[in-house]
Amino acid sequence: MNVGRLVAVLGLALALRAALFPFAENKHGDAPMRALVAERMVIDPGSAAVPRTYCQFGPLHTALMRPFIALDRYAPRSTRYLSFLAGLAVFWPFWLFAKRLVGRERAELATLALAVSPLHLQAATTAASEALYLLLWVGAIERLLAALDFERSAGSPRKRRLGTFALAGALASLAAVTRYDAWLALPIMAAAAFRLAPNPRAALPGLLLFSGVAAVLPVAWLVWGGVAGGDPLFFAHYISADHAGLAATAVARYGVVLGRLRQLGIWTLAFAAAMTPPGLLFAGRALAKWRTLSRSARFVAVAALAPPALYLARGLLFMSFEPLARFGLVPGALLLPLAAGAVPLGRARAFRVATVGLSAAFALAIWGVANWAHHSDGDARIWAGAESMGALTRMDDEDRALARWLRAHRPPGDPVMIEPLAFADIAIAHAAGIPWTESISLIVTRDPGPSVAATRATTGAKFIVGYDHDGGWPRRLPDWRRDVLAIGHWRVVEP
Repeated sequence: MNVGRLVAVLGLALALRAALFPFAENKHGDAPMRALVAERMVIDPGSAAVPRTYCQFGPLHTALMRPFIALDRYAPRSTRYLSFLAGLAVFWPFWLFAKRLVGRERAELATLALAVSPLHLQAATTAASEALYLLLWVGAIERLLAALDFERSAGSPRKRRLGTFALAGALASLAAVTRYDAWLALPIMAAAAFRLAPNPRAALPGLLLFSGVAAVLPVAWLVWGGVAGGDPLFFAHYISADHAGLAATAVARYGVVLGRLRQLGIWTLAFAAAMTPPGLLFAGRALAKWRTLSRSARFVAVAALAPPALYLARGLLFMSFEPLARFGLVPGALLLPLAAGAVPLGRARAFRVATVGLSAAFALAIWGVANWAHHSDGDARIWAGAESMGALTRMDDEDRALARWLRAHRPPGDPVMIEPLAFADIAIAHAAGIPWTESISLIVTRDPGPSVAATRATTGAKFIVGYDHDGGWPRRLPDWRRDVLAIGHWRVVEP
């Protein structure tokens, strides 16, 4: 192994994330909503004792953001520090994980692919939860692989192996209260480990210990939700309703057949964004030769693909799930060592060049597609669906300008109601420094009354902001004056 090359890969990972961090903004992947939740808990620490404060999100990520916000009260920046640190810290366990699967030389190739992954760049520079989740999940799987020692029938001394199983379970438990994907993966992963173990009977005590430790925090979360909130599955109800609504909107727009084909397209592009195009290609080659894969590789493939397979089945069969690009990041990253293992060492240099070059080309193409309509048509906005697959996410210029104006002119405590406009209100409220509890569209209603006056009377909103387009509030509400403040297409009714 060339140590200098590995150091260069890690330096590249740091340089790319540090370069993008000042320009990235919380826009996709629930990043602004998670940030608002964490900011609320800093402003009102007592709210952290109420399970529903966390909405549908696993509690660990928002809880860990709080110290950073306390240190730097400019939340659009400080809520992203945790992801930045987790996005860098992941490279050490990822390197160990890849080395365990495919050896040192190819582990460097997998690490390079993660370093230039457009989706990981996005996750590491925004307040999305995927960077922290990937760090914990890679650590859990690497330690579980070490404990299982699939490729040898004789493992480490019993006490050491049980300790490794327990550590893997602890990391998995933390991951499970970061993102709920782990709740789907864990039982399937444990079953696959038992099935693939050279001596299942000998592996059983360790797997039971792993499963028991992994279940501690999820069970505690369920109990707390039931005792303190009356519904242990409140978060699942949030998630199901959100995805059912998104899926219904997609079906209404694209139809049943095209809607299903679209789901396949989103997943394919999401994996390309997570793994880089060469990584996706070589992972496909590796999985096509399933019987030749090691037991460890097959275990990792099952662990990686189980959640997206279940999501895809739900989407294709019932059209009740809407895939989002960020869902491809963690499974894609886990498959990168398998992709690297399929690269002939004689072609390693070509793989490096193609990975860096095509990753950059993919990110630039996504950025161009997302912004083409925005710059070619004054009424168009950034195509969020395309941008969500890229390395950099930025608010629309008019949204940023509106947030800047509200931050400067809204007196503390004045509630604001912003037309949702495909969830743009959440990003604007976060960027404007409007607490969740003072954003009417998040705590009261997302629909206006029959008039501006009625909306103000029933919601208590001091500022009402609508988007001037067909069907927008300024054209729907009869008493909306035409001489109000205009910021781009936004129209602001001031107190």
